[in-house]
Amino acid sequence: MPLDEDLATALQLPVGSDDEAASTAIIALLTSAAHDAKPKYSLSEIHHLISKSGCSDLLDPLNSIPLLLSCDDPAAGDLLSLIGECCSAKEVVIAVQEAVERLEVLFNSYDDGFEEVEQNVPQQAASSPLVRLSILTGLYAASIPRLKLRKKTVSDTLRPLLTELETVNVMAGPRASTEEGRALISATASLVKRATEWVKGTLDAKEEEVLECTKLLKIFLDLTLTAYVHCIRSSVAQRTFEQCFSRLTIKTSVGAGWEEGEKVVLEALDAYAFLGCTFKEFTLAPTTPTLVVLAYHQTGFPDSDIDLALILPILISSIQTNSALDECLSILLKFLHHIQASSVSPPPTLSPEIVMPLCTILPTVASAHPDPVVRHQAFRIISSLLTLTQPDLRIQLLADLTGDSQLPQMRVAAVGLVKEAILESLSSTKPNLFASPLFLRVFGPILFRPSPTDLFSESKGLSLTSFQESSEPQRLVECLGLYYVLLQRDHRNLTGIRDTDVLSSVESGLLGRLRSILARWMSHPFVSGSHMHAIMPLVPLQMGLERVDAAIAQLRSPRT
Repeated sequence: MPLDEDLATALQLPVGSDDEAASTAIIALLTSAAHDAKPKYSLSEIHHLISKSGCSDLLDPLNSIPLLLSCDDPAAGDLLSLIGECCSAKEVVIAVQEAVERLEVLFNSYDDGFEEVEQNVPQQAASSPLVRLSILTGLYAASIPRLKLRKKTVSDTLRPLLTELETVNVMAGPRASTEEGRALISATASLVKRATEWVKGTLDAKEEEVLECTKLLKIFLDLTLTAYVHCIRSSVAQRTFEQCFSRLTIKTSVGAGWEEGEKVVLEALDAYAFLGCTFKEFTLAPTTPTLVVLAYHQTGFPDSDIDLALILPILISSIQTNSALDECLSILLKFLHHIQASSVSPPPTLSPEIVMPLCTILPTVASAHPDPVVRHQAFRIISSLLTLTQPDLRIQLLADLTGDSQLPQMRVAAVGLVKEAILESLSSTKPNLFASPLFLRVFGPILFRPSPTDLFSESKGLSLTSFQESSEPQRLVECLGLYYVLLQRDHRNLTGIRDTDVLSSVESGLLGRLRSILARWMSHPFVSGSHMHAIMPLVPLQMGLERVDAAIAQLRSPRT
């Protein structure tokens, strides 16, 4: 095809010049645009000239791709897209392979402790390695479906290309920013879909060959999704939480920019659909992608103990390693909400095999995770789990949580979980272990005593500052609140909380000691004048104590 007049002028070639001369001149023009301070033509102008002329096939992939990858000019991406769609598919694939190999060497140098040194890339190297990897994936998506197989099978053609990409993606994953990781998930989904269409449209591809290619592409999508799962950041757990617990949501806590994260996941799900993947396949050997698929799929799956048990090992492992934590919490929230909202009354209890491992690992998240939103999600999951747990196991788990000094934040919060259990049991018409003397035998020594029991003794010499810096003030406020609720709500004295000996035991073990130490601290000269703020944390304790004293006095007063 003869050169367009405008393009020929830019290339300083006669209109009738041959393709080789034109390709060489285009490379020279691109090189000038990429590296010269004041080039005669910008990359954008070159892109316009080539697109207008219809001479895209004159671009030389082997020389153009490495050159354009080094540029951060958006027009370089436009030219690369043109190369991927219009130039020799074989040459594009070769050039991409070489570029991927260079990236592998680069990431290896990071692992070996060396600084970034890129051969064959100018020192003003622009785009980041992750951005280049995304572009290269897109070039594969555009060129692979145009390959002529010749003597190779489809799977033999795909395998080495995908394997190289998998290796680099696994290496690049920990270094990816949110935007980079999302772009790579999107590019991978596009490659998988286009390659799947190509495989299924290949006339001589046998059924076994199609199945082999489908397997290769699923592994590639799985590994990429796993590598960049931390980049999704779509607040899926919080969005699920706000749907399931609307009454607890005053103002949304969903993170900004979540839409783009969900968009790339839905692209990945679409790619899995192209591959013909089913839920059964995902749960036969659950992996991180299984969690992503289940978190974003619109069905209620999993909706039974059996379903959850299938994915429990990967769920527990992911929570422990903080991998796909957002997706894990979303799955648990959906599962528990589905059980609690079922028409079965009362809701079925969960098996200990489900409850025990979750109630072992989630308290750490609820106590120590740096994000308060995540801590709240984990806490509500624990609450829902315990609500669906057999009473004897629930008592055991709550005793462990309220007595575990290794997780002081959870120890405080767990008192509220005990309160939930006792209120639930007192309002039930059926016998319950929480509404029985067993409650005080288990929780009395834990909740109605200071920790340690000699905390307020004179020999301990506890200072106000030390007390305030511990979690004990908060814990005792919660314990006093629970004691007050019990005194007020256990009208039939099912727990024995109103028994004279129990009232005396709590008075001597907790209330009297607390009353004495608060009086001493609040009358100390240190708290006078400008230092009154020092006793402010003691006010909730004083109020809780006064409220309990008033409730006890009411119980002891003669009825009129």
